[in-house]
Amino acid sequence: MQGVVRPLILIICLLTSLTCITFESLVSNNATTGQLGEELEIQFSEGSEYTWDINSGNWYSIQTNCITCTSTLSLNDVELDSNHTNYIGQATENGQLKLTIENSEQEVIEISAFVDINDNYPLIRPAPSESFELFEAFQCLEINHCIDVNSPILSSLRTDLDGDENKIISGVIDNQQSEFIGFEVASGDTIEFYLEHSSSDVTFEAFFQNVTTEVEIGNVASSSTIMNYFDTPNVLFSNIEEDGRIIVKVSSSTINTVWSLGVIIHSEDFPTMLDLSKTTEIFGHNTKTTIFDLNDTTALVLTPIFNDVEYTYYSLVNTEWLYSGSGNLSSDSQNRIFPLPMSNAIRLSLSADVFYIQLEHESYDDIDSGLEAPSLPPILISTNNESWPLLDVVDQTLTGEFTKSIGDTSDVYRIEIDAWEDSIHFVKIEIEGDINAFEIELIEKNQDDWSEVESKVKTVSLNKLSVAMEFSRGTHFFRISLLNDSVNSAWGDYYEPSMYTIITTYELVDEGEEPWFPPDENAQKWGDFARWFLGILFLIPAIYIGTIQIRKKSYAKNMLSKKQRLAWLKSRLDDGISPKQNRKELSRSLEAVSTLDWDDACQTWGDTDISYRTDNVAIACWKLDERMAKSQDSWPLIIGIYVIDGNWEIAALRLDSPEGEAWGIESVTPRFLHSGYEIFLDTMNKGNKTFLSVELSGSAKSVDVELNGRMNGEPFACRASKTLFRDEEE
Repeated sequence: MQGVVRPLILIICLLTSLTCITFESLVSNNATTGQLGEELEIQFSEGSEYTWDINSGNWYSIQTNCITCTSTLSLNDVELDSNHTNYIGQATENGQLKLTIENSEQEVIEISAFVDINDNYPLIRPAPSESFELFEAFQCLEINHCIDVNSPILSSLRTDLDGDENKIISGVIDNQQSEFIGFEVASGDTIEFYLEHSSSDVTFEAFFQNVTTEVEIGNVASSSTIMNYFDTPNVLFSNIEEDGRIIVKVSSSTINTVWSLGVIIHSEDFPTMLDLSKTTEIFGHNTKTTIFDLNDTTALVLTPIFNDVEYTYYSLVNTEWLYSGSGNLSSDSQNRIFPLPMSNAIRLSLSADVFYIQLEHESYDDIDSGLEAPSLPPILISTNNESWPLLDVVDQTLTGEFTKSIGDTSDVYRIEIDAWEDSIHFVKIEIEGDINAFEIELIEKNQDDWSEVESKVKTVSLNKLSVAMEFSRGTHFFRISLLNDSVNSAWGDYYEPSMYTIITTYELVDEGEEPWFPPDENAQKWGDFARWFLGILFLIPAIYIGTIQIRKKSYAKNMLSKKQRLAWLKSRLDDGISPKQNRKELSRSLEAVSTLDWDDACQTWGDTDISYRTDNVAIACWKLDERMAKSQDSWPLIIGIYVIDGNWEIAALRLDSPEGEAWGIESVTPRFLHSGYEIFLDTMNKGNKTFLSVELSGSAKSVDVELNGRMNGEPFACRASKTLFRDEEE
């Protein structure tokens, strides 16, 4: 695979630019010392220089992986060696290490460099119960981000992750004696080992230890010669079943071997629920369980990239998880998983050292109903037939399919004819598709005993497949079946579905009579009760209003018999009865007195202070005791208006001040809209009598009463001829 990728990179870079440089850096440290390691990928660079700082006594290993280029390595500008693909040595002084490369053939080269290497790792493997200084290994917490989806071995991204300095452990074996490093692990972890760099042969063996025992894991990475990750990607995954630590033994038969081992810990991935509308990929290590919320006519489409993945899945049917199947998902091909009928979720378990799966879903329902059509019509008339897809026969073109993977070889659709009794309906159904493989049938049902009234079965005739029948109103059925189906497979094995198109034609042949149904006895009884009950409820407001009117008239007659109402109110004030109670009595009197004749109503209040009358309207005015006013210093009045003839519109009562400042209206009883010194009465018809209690505020000494508006559609106004003075002496 890598041999294919490199020429592709070469071609793309040649087309896009003459010079392209990419840098990839890795930093690692151990428990005691720090080292700097770099891997550089250089493309089409004729000449380049790279420098590193190094301390005296520390080691370096630089691999150019270059065949046609020439190179020189120097320390503090003193040449150490030249024209090697692998430079290894120990610095004799502090300074700067420089690599100069001449690449006249513009070869794509990759540099793997580990410089300033020194370590003091333990030389003895600890016992399980013995304390041991542990390396803090890099732990990948973002599964979707760690896996390199472009890597043919799905290794983790070696750069561009937080914590890169902990991903690589480096050292040098300077006396052919094995060294040991360790790091902590937890149950469910997956450890990814990869050999990053070695200047000679090297072997890495791993041991798992808990507090009491040790288990040998075996060889996790090795090389018999010089190598680096660019040249030979080498990854191994190891699954951890309990909490403990990993001890790695590093050994080499060659003295002064510079080595670098990558370690990435992938934590256990707990079960999750994925939304098919938002998720298009699944990543993971070792095992992963995922739950999908889907109906029983939606299949999962899984495409593993680069490697096969084992799977087991269950369907949720009536709150119980039922085993549905298992197998192997083939890499780089679409694999479909079908839920059991009547299920509403799938629980899928995936298993592989590492996996990256592209996720899709597809629906295999019939005629866009969300249902898989049953193979047979319902047997009993009492059966709930909502699970049979409804076929709309009024000029429709619909698509269905035979999903062979779930043993679907026959589809039955429900036809509902809704019309008046004794109507006759003509229905024709035509099929398009692989018609030579289909058989169709129309079934008319007796709506009383569910027996078949008539059934028509059709196959291909004159290169057409169609069937027609006249139906009565009610529920009937249409069935389409596969003929001579040769597929004989286990449920869930994928086979290409057979598609078909249904074309329907409908015509009303004869329209029956509108049905009449005699009323039910209970409905008739409760209907009579409801009518009486509602009738009484409707009468209650009328009775209430009538009672109020009777009480008003009775109160008005009582007032008429006593007369001098204003004098009576004044006497109540003199007796110490509060103005508030007198105002309530006055408000009640204003409403009641309007039910009397005009002359009787005026006599009820007592002698008028202003009396004005024409052929069309009469106006009367009385001054109230000022103690009746709500506001201090207000002037309370009673004004009566009687429309003798004609109809008034937009009528307004104007209280004008002949001298001094204009009056202001503090309040009006009953409530009418007012502004400034005008009260708006709106519409007043012939015979209308209105009595108002008005409080005026201001410093004027008198008031003129004027009525304006439109009478019988014409502008009209009348003004009392007498001015009403607040103080009689004035």
